[in-house]
Parts: sequence; structure tokens; C-alpha cells
Amino acid sequence: MLLQFAVENFACFADEALFSMVASVDDEHPGHLVQSEAGRKPRILRTAALYGANGHGKTKLVEAMRLAQRFILKGVRSGQATPVSPFRLNAESAASPTRFEFVIEYQGVEYVYGFLADDRRVHEEWLFGRPNVREVRYFERVTDAAGKVKVETGPALSGRTKKQRQFLEFVAQGARANQLFLTEAVDRNVEALQPLYEWFDEVLTVISATGRYQPLEVRAYQEKEFLAFIADFLSRAGTGIEGLETVQEDLDYDQHLPKLPDDMREQIEADIASGRIVTLMNQGGSTFSLCSGGNGQPMLLRLRTRHGGRDGASATFDFEEESAGTQRLMEILPMLADVRTREKVYVIDELDRKLHPLLSRLFVSTYLEQCGEEERGQLVFTSHDDNLLDLDLLRRDEIWFLEKDRFGASRLYSLSDLRVRPDLKINKGYLAGRFGGIPKLRRLSGERPCGDEAHTGG
Repeated sequence: MLLQFAVENFACFADEALFSMVASVDDEHPGHLVQSEAGRKPRILRTAALYGANGHGKTKLVEAMRLAQRFILKGVRSGQATPVSPFRLNAESAASPTRFEFVIEYQGVEYVYGFLADDRRVHEEWLFGRPNVREVRYFERVTDAAGKVKVETGPALSGRTKKQRQFLEFVAQGARANQLFLTEAVDRNVEALQPLYEWFDEVLTVISATGRYQPLEVRAYQEKEFLAFIADFLSRAGTGIEGLETVQEDLDYDQHLPKLPDDMREQIEADIASGRIVTLMNQGGSTFSLCSGGNGQPMLLRLRTRHGGRDGASATFDFEEESAGTQRLMEILPMLADVRTREKVYVIDELDRKLHPLLSRLFVSTYLEQCGEEERGQLVFTSHDDNLLDLDLLRRDEIWFLEKDRFGASRLYSLSDLRVRPDLKINKGYLAGRFGGIPKLRRLSGERPCGDEAHTGG
């Protein structure tokens, strides 16, 4: 589970932005809390909502998590620039490194992992853990101006044998200035770091405003219970969909992917042969997934919906024929199906994109209802939907705001940091500007005043 994420000197964040999923002392919505497994007292929140005007940093905070995740999992090639982007609206920040730090809890251990990097090198990197009540050091890394990497390890990582220490020294010598030691060590099979890497690889799931969580067509084809769950939710959501089905075909490149370059065809075939699933959109706008069929040949899968009509008649429609809102809902519904089967930390940019406010609320409330005492998943999302700013739905410490100052630097803060009356309608207070994070609108030059300003008396 995610406890904290901090980013400093990145994009629109000049100073440290600290996002916390550690609950405050409030006793509202106790079902939204998860107890720590790492031998500590903090209660962990299940969900968080991020609000702010366009361009004030919501997406950049999500991008910061995704960038750090990709840097950890994929690394960079020798000589390649590291993927950081500092705050550029003052000279000192533009010439300084960017800082990322995660505090997470996974498999009963609390980890503090972070790094400081510019576009040429990782200046510093650190990992501490709390496998029990006492905090221990795994490693600390420093890279000097000449690119020489020095790593100091603690017993939690190096063990107590000379052979283990010598092996880690060898791994440290192979770490490049522009590569994270964590990435290098996992590539070298340092087992003590595998759980942390696994959290970034399998648990943290960052989804862009236009991204898909997973290939719907393949999962619907493979799991009948999943197909039934999605169909039932769509029916309850009033989409008019009464059922779903998958259609499978042998892949015909001339028919399905005409004019596909040979190199792309070879890459697709290599991916499918290795067991990967490829999701594509053809020139006609149709979305489908490709996977290996029973005969070892590429198989194409489509998803179709079924609607009831007059006099008991029904008809099927391709996924692309559904409204944009229904498509978006279908793309994020697997998160609800997975709540009780796997530990996931979902970070979604623009959860409410193209969704009716009632559907956004239904999604969030259903997620919370699906979570039992044993489930350890989390849902973090950005939104403009003020319908979700409701203390009957969310706790104060689950609501966050981002606002830029006059110098273009974003600030992140929680509703629980503000003095708010218990009976205040949060959505109305937000739109009235009481909490910040809203656009500062100006009239066009020469525009006639509106609202109260239009009244001249008499």
C-alpha cells in the first residue's frame, strides 16, 4: 500500500509536494481505513481525490509517479538522459536535481525509497525498511560529478557473509551514473530487493486520462465471471447494455491491418509468440486485442455489447459504437472486479472523464463497498466532478487540492489541513473558492458584466 509520495523540483512543483495516504485522527468512515501490517500504528486510507484547476498540477503529480515507476522498472541505456524535468520558472531550480520518494507497505514491511536525479546522473538514492519495529538501512548511493558511483549497504541487504558483501560491491561497480542502483541490483538477482521492485511492477498501477487498465477483450474471453460482472454493472448503471460477448477470428493482416509496415508486423508476431497481448486500433477506428490462439497462430478478439429493443428484439454492437462515456466506464470497470482478488494501488488521472457525475459517484462508492477488512487495495484519482466532494462519500483527509501561486509553482494540501465546519457543503465551498484550486476567471476585454455586476439599480 502507498503511505506517502513526495516530489520536489519537478514540472510545476518547485518545492516539495507531499501526498499522504496516512489517515488523520478523524473517526469518520472507519471502513475507509486499513490497519498497518508493518508493526506500526498508522491507519492507511483506501482512497483519495485530487482537485484543482486546469494546469495546476493534478496530472503532473500523476505523471511524477508514473515517471519514477518507469525509471525504476525500465531504466535507461548508457549515455541516455534520465527522464526528469525540473521546475523551469527560476534559474536555481532549473539547474538543480529532481527528488522522488515513496513510502510504501508491502508484505508486512514498510519501505522508504527515493532518489535525486538530474538529466545526466542519479545524484543520490536511498532505501530504508522497517521489517519490524526498528528501521534498518538497505543501501545509500551517491554519484559524484565525475560519474563515479559509491554504494554503502547495511546488513539488511548485504547479509553478514563476506561473499554477499563482495557480490553487492560487484553490482555497485556495474551501476552507471544514469541508472538506479535498485534497477541494476534487481537485474543482477539481488533477492532482498525483489519485493520492493515487485510492488512497483505489479501493485502500483498508474493510468492516464486516455489509457486502458488492461485488454478487456482477452479477459472477457478467458473469464466468464468477469464478463458477467461487467455486464451486470453496465446494466445497473443504466447504459442500456443487457449483455456482453466476445468474438474471435483468425488474424488476417490484409483485412484487419492493411498497409501495416513489415517491421511492425514482425514486432507484433514476436510479442504474441512470447505470450504478450497486443491491443490495437485499425484505420477504421475499431479496437481489438491480439493473442496466441490454440493453434499457435495470432487470434483477434473483439468485444460486443447486446441491447434489448422493442417487442423483445435485441441487437449486438461493436465496442466502438457505444458512447464515449460507456467505453470509458468499461475500461475502468476491471478495477472493481479485481478489488478482492489482488492488491493494487490504482492512480487514475481524470477518473470522471466523459462520465456522468452519478456514474463517477457510483464507481467510487462501489469500490469502497467492495473492499472488505482484508483487502489492501487503494484508489487515488484526479477529478473535476464536484459531486464527489461530499463528506457522506469521502473523509476530509481523502480530499486534496492543488493550486498554483503567482510564480507558477503548485502547492498540494489536504482538506483536513483546513478549518472547515462539519455542516459545510464541501462542493459548494470549493466552487465558491473557499479551498482554492479553482480557475481565476477574467472577463474578456469589453465584455458586458454578468450576474450581480450587471445590476445597476433603479
